Amino acid sequence: MDLWYDRSESPGTRYCIKVARPLFSGEGDRGRVDVFETEDFGRALSVDGSLCLTEADGFAYREMLVHVPLNVHPGARSALVIGGGDGCAVSELLSHTSIERIVAVDDDEILTQAARKYFPELSAALGNPRVRFECENGAAFVRESKERFDLIIASGNRPGSDNFGQPFYCDCFRLLSGDGIFVQPIGSAFFPARRRELVSAAGKLKRLFPIFRLYRVDSPSGEAGSRLIAFASKRHDPIEDLNPSRWASLGIATRYYDSEVHRAAFALPRYIREALAGA
Repeated sequence: MDLWYDRSESPGTRYCIKVARPLFSGEGDRGRVDVFETEDFGRALSVDGSLCLTEADGFAYREMLVHVPLNVHPGARSALVIGGGDGCAVSELLSHTSIERIVAVDDDEILTQAARKYFPELSAALGNPRVRFECENGAAFVRESKERFDLIIASGNRPGSDNFGQPFYCDCFRLLSGDGIFVQPIGSAFFPARRRELVSAAGKLKRLFPIFRLYRVDSPSGEAGSRLIAFASKRHDPIEDLNPSRWASLGIATRYYDSEVHRAAFALPRYIREALAGA
């Protein structure tokens, strides 16, 4: 009998991937954690039915989470990754030698254990001397912390969680340095229910940050349509402050990101722009 991973995109649409071999399953703090082999995406990790990581296209997602903000904030020296237990964003941050301090926060021990066993090349980043890992709820961490960060990446949760509430965003704003940047995967805009979640989260960020833009990443295993990421900044504009020559000088090897892709990612389809107009 064939085994399939599937998730609901809307009441009328489901997304399916054929599973070649299940590898792991356990109950984590954010829901059921599954790791499985697939024919098209290699190993994949899902949490509460949502795909968080695949071998085949995960590079696009993590490169766009990290390099977009850091290519417009050359002075960034510290970063906080909320939901960083899989090591994805942390591993990409380490490619920037200018980042001196990284704090990764994740309270899902089952997810972290699964990532360490089945995605060791990424999760090994959590043991780097520049990284401090905290097994703690992300919303609680930002509420109680007195540290300051130049970049905050909030990953690992879908709209509706504590990491999409106004108190969470206010706490992240407080922890950011005077020219800090906040980025967060924020969903998609094609299906009505997901579009409402997107507009709600975008509205909260727009009311708080002087600069707010959405950008997209093409990731076949991710959201229906383009996967959208929120860029919220106290000072840096994602297009005006882009420095292609500086990026080229860094010599960081990527498979998805470069300065041309950076610019293009902020050119959103009209239906998304129209949806955001009411946020």
